Order: sequence, then C-alpha cells, then structure tokens
Amino acid sequence: KYPHRDIPGDDFPDEAWQVDAVYVNHYLNDADKLISRAMEAIFTEYGKGKPLAPEKLAERLEMFHWEKLDLKETTSAPPMFSRRGNREIGGWTTKRSFNGLVRRLLHAMMTQDTFTVVLAGHSAAMGAGNHFRQSYMMQFYRVMRPIFDRLGVKLITRNISQGGLGTIQGAMGSAGIYGDEVDLMIWDSGMTEGGAPEHVDLFLRQALIGGNRVPVVWGGNFELLRMLHEEADADVGEFGWATADMPVTENEEQMKDLPWAYQRMKCLDENQDFCKENRFNATCWIDRPDGIKPEAAQLDRPTGQVKWHPGWRSHQLTGRNLAFAVLEALQNAVNVWSEGTMTGQPLDEEYWHVDDYYNNIREKVLNLDKELGACYKIEGKLPTRMCNTPMNGRTQYTPRAQPDERSISALIKPAPDGFVPKNEKVALYDGPDVHIPAFDIPEGAIDVVSIVENRRRRLEETSEERQVSKTQTTKANQSRNLGDEIVPGKGWQVFGEPQGFCDGTYEAICGRSTDNDCILAGHHDGRGAVIGNEYAGWLVLQLKDVKDGIIVAKLHTWHYESENTRTAGWKAVNDERQLRGEKRNVDGRLDDSNIERSLMRSYETPELPDDFVFEFAINGKITSWNKAQFLDAKKQIQRVVETVTLLDDEDFSNGEAQEVEVAIRLRGCGSTCVFGLSHMYWA
Repeated sequence: KYPHRDIPGDDFPDEAWQVDAVYVNHYLNDADKLISRAMEAIFTEYGKGKPLAPEKLAERLEMFHWEKLDLKETTSAPPMFSRRGNREIGGWTTKRSFNGLVRRLLHAMMTQDTFTVVLAGHSAAMGAGNHFRQSYMMQFYRVMRPIFDRLGVKLITRNISQGGLGTIQGAMGSAGIYGDEVDLMIWDSGMTEGGAPEHVDLFLRQALIGGNRVPVVWGGNFELLRMLHEEADADVGEFGWATADMPVTENEEQMKDLPWAYQRMKCLDENQDFCKENRFNATCWIDRPDGIKPEAAQLDRPTGQVKWHPGWRSHQLTGRNLAFAVLEALQNAVNVWSEGTMTGQPLDEEYWHVDDYYNNIREKVLNLDKELGACYKIEGKLPTRMCNTPMNGRTQYTPRAQPDERSISALIKPAPDGFVPKNEKVALYDGPDVHIPAFDIPEGAIDVVSIVENRRRRLEETSEERQVSKTQTTKANQSRNLGDEIVPGKGWQVFGEPQGFCDGTYEAICGRSTDNDCILAGHHDGRGAVIGNEYAGWLVLQLKDVKDGIIVAKLHTWHYESENTRTAGWKAVNDERQLRGEKRNVDGRLDDSNIERSLMRSYETPELPDDFVFEFAINGKITSWNKAQFLDAKKQIQRVVETVTLLDDEDFSNGEAQEVEVAIRLRGCGSTCVFGLSHMYWA
C-alpha cells in the first residue's frame, strides 16, 4: 500500500506510538542521551574524554571530523584524500549527502525497519591476519548494534570483502550478492581495483540502481563520486583513518601512559619493530573444555599477517570512525525530529519519506549520458547495458547476502534422480566458540560497548546462538524442460565454499569445517564454485525475471582434474557404465582444503585440447563454441575474474519478465578439463 513504508502522516492509527507526543519525547530524549554517551565513550577510549579545557574539546573534534565539501566548486579530492594523502580525519561528504543519511535514519526509526550497512572490499578490508570479528566493519557493528536496538531498528552489517579480489565480481549482480535493502554501501578496494575506474563506476551504479533502496555510498574514485553527486543527486562520501593527533609509542615504559587503544599504533621509523610486536592478536585454536579436537592441524595464527594488512587496533579505530559518523547523523536525526514536531506529532513526511527521493536518484543514474564517468569503458568485455540496467546475481562465493537462497546451487535444476550438488562440508562442532582472550578489554581500559549497553565490564561474548544454516537443498521448479537431449547431469559438485552460514554478519557462524586449519579466525571469505568436467553432463539453471536480455557467466577455467572428485573413475557422461551393471570403487569424498588454501596455484586457463567444445543452451537452443571461439568469447575482467556473455539481446523478451533455463556443458576433453561456475548475472 505504501512504497518503502512511506506512511502519510494522516494515515497513522490513533494508537500508533509515532503520534503519541509523550512517548516520542521520551524516545528522543533517551536516544539523545545514549548517542552522546557513545560518542563520549569513544573519545575517552582514545584519551580525549572530559573534562578537557575548551581548546582541547575543539581539538578532539578533528579526529572524527567529516569535511563538508561543495562539489560544484571542489573538482579534485582534498589533499589528504589524494592517492598519497594521510586521510587522518573522519572523512569527507557533502551537506546534501549528510542530510540524505539523516533522512534514511529517520525513515528506519519512524518505521522501525532495518538499517543495513554493507562493505565491499579486498583482503585488508576483510580483516586478513585478524579474527573476522576484529575487522573494522564488525567493530562498527559492536558499537552501533545496541544503539539501534534501543531505537527499535534492526542493524544489519555485512562485511562482503574478499581476499585477492576487487569488487567487480559482486558489482555485476549487486542486489543479489550484497543485498537489495542496503542503506549505506562502502567501497574499500583501492589496492586491487583502484586502477580500474570503469569497474568502480559499475560498482557504484549498480549499488544505486540494483536494489529496492538507494544507499548512501562511501568510497571510490573521487571524480566518479563527484559526477554521481552532481549529475544524479547521489549521496556520497569517503571515510578516513581518524589518525589525527595520534600519539607516538616510544618504548614499553612510556607506552603505559598511553590509552590502551592507541598503544603501538604509531612508532618512529627507527622503532617500527616495537609497534609490530602486537600488531596482530589472533589465534586459530584454543583447547575446548568439551574435549573436541580439530581434525586438521591448526596454524599458529591466521594467514595474512603481512605489512599491507592493518592490525586489530587499526581496524578498531576505523570501526570507531565509521560509528562516530553514523552517531553524528543519528544525533542530527533526533534534532530534526524534535524541532520538526514542535507543533505536533507525527514527524512531517518531508523529513523522512524516501520513495520519491530514491526514484529521483535511480532515474538519473539510469539516464546518465554515456560520456559521463568511466563505466562504458567495459565495452568489448561486458555488455555496456550493465551500466544502466539493474542486474540480478547469484554466486557460490562467500560471503553473500541470504547465502542459502542466493547461491548458484539454489538455481540448479535437479537431475532425473533428484541429484543437486550441495556443500558437503561438515562442522567440527556446533554452538559457541570457546572464549577468545584476544577480544578482552584489560582492566583500566575503556570498554566502549559496555558503556553503550550501560552494563558492567564484560568478556567478549562467544559466538551467538544463531543456528548454523544448512546448505540450500530446495529443489528448483521442474515444470519445464529444455529439450529432450538436455538432461541435468549428475557429475557436478560444490567446491571451495566454506561450511556454515556465511553472510558476512557478526553473529553468523562460518568456516568450522573439519578441514579448516584456522577455525577460530571465523572468516567468511571463500571462492566457491559448482565444478564439473565433460562427464558431469549438463549443468541446468533456472533464472527468474529475465527481462532485458542479458545473461553473463563467471567461470573458473583453471580447476585441477583431481578437484572434481565426484566423477573420479568415470569414463562416460553421468557414469553411464553404472547403468550397465559395472561397478567401480572410487572414493568420491570432496577434499578441497589444501587446494583452496594454496597461494601458488595458477589462475590461468590451461591449454585446452583441439577437440574442446563449450556448449550452452538458452531455453533449449544450443550454441557450440570450439576452442578458438571459446577463448575469444572468454574475457579476463580482472585477476581471477573471467566471464562469458551468453546473451546480450535487448529484444529477447520484448520487455516481459520470463523464467529462462540456461544449461552449460563441456565436450572433447573428458576428465582433464574442469571448469567451475562461480557467478551468474542476468537482467
């Protein structure tokens, strides 16, 4: 009835709390006190708490200050946000963009809806070398969740960062992979994607047009953010590191006088080794009181503890910076609500309705001139219509939003015997992890989360009670057939996907499989795929709502023969000799632990035999590519990102949404060629 729950003021029921002036006044008063308490706790954690002299109160604001730029006049990034800038303040945005964030927060508060923050980034953003919960997005969540809870809003925070990758593989199916109800989208992939503005532009555009909501976007190329702000009214910004006025750690004795949160963060050049001693504080295994032992030998510490990955204190500070920015917006929202209802409740819709606001931005992005930005430079590798067409996407990579429903395996049409490939990994244990001392706050240090929650000092909570979700096993609709000769194969399998519910959120339990060599790290990052060879047969997928005639597949063409264990020993498609009564004795158990962790494997397409054929079918119409045609059609978008465009025809459905069946298979190379399908994108 009301798009985006934009209820007109006159339609609120008389008994609704939003029209109860007494209740709302208490709600806003309590919110203001809680927000102020959280902000002061963060300042105190870094040695800048009250009481302070007036000049010190002013100085401390610099740490988390967000500069409000006039992008009509400012045509290049502020010096501290240039490529070699120190990014020492909170960040930059614009007045209009800040007000756009306030509007979204007011909407969530008025409707008691969700507020979703998503980070897309590389290994440093992922928190490599640290525990997943030490990553800055999870540190943001720890501080902000209790506040949103008190406001009646469910905060959802996803860290969808992936090691060794940029964001293009998620951007091409943004709404399906990052989620379609995102309020704040953050990009942090400069190390792996900063030199590809066309990919960053595609990421930003799909974030703005792909989902049900139109988020604020923080991060990315300044020129692109400026263009989207000025030409499409998008709300933009860029976050910094909040390192202004950071004290130097000199030695062990002097360090005792520094706030615990600052210790060893900044050392003089001649004393860098001292700062590195406790840069990472993470472990892979702690003996459990229930006697459960790991089946795989555990590493001493998580991988990724290298100089270009920030340690836990840096992640904590970045998380506090992001939290402080949202706290300031919440504080402003409370003030807007208070001042806007002096003549009566509810708050006037001009302050918090979002439907028209979203539609304005979305329509302007959809109709941007092709000369603006960099997106159309994807021509020749990807359909350029991706720049102005909302895309759907599914993937076996993790993390991903709604991981059961939004996997490749959830699209697969079952074989005649009901077989659908699924994640076969088994959890070593259920329930909470043991207590991890690395998360503890020492005596005498400020515990921001306890202050926000208004309770006594606590040990870091163990893993939440959320149950581990089973891998998706729902069968796809079997009402349509591609054709008599296209029968779903039985040799495909899920490879490389972590065990568990890997959606990038704090409470989710991911990666506890018996073959994991660092269980307590808790990371969700995995390059999963549905893999098969010639003997695997057809992989048949059912795509809903194909309207614009775009279908793109992201492949792994580089899997080893030994990785497709399901077809081990097969000599024919679907192991048809079994049907003739032959027997085989092959251990088909999946063990991808060593290979998926290997840093030395090649991601290049191996030499294909001359007889190789790649076939795909769309609604029963088969297209065959020989070796040369396939290699010409396969495009290397980024490292580990290779795609083939299966359909790019805007007249395909005449604008009518259809359910389309897509099938792929390999021929001419037996078991030696093993391909994986990691992503499907369509519109």
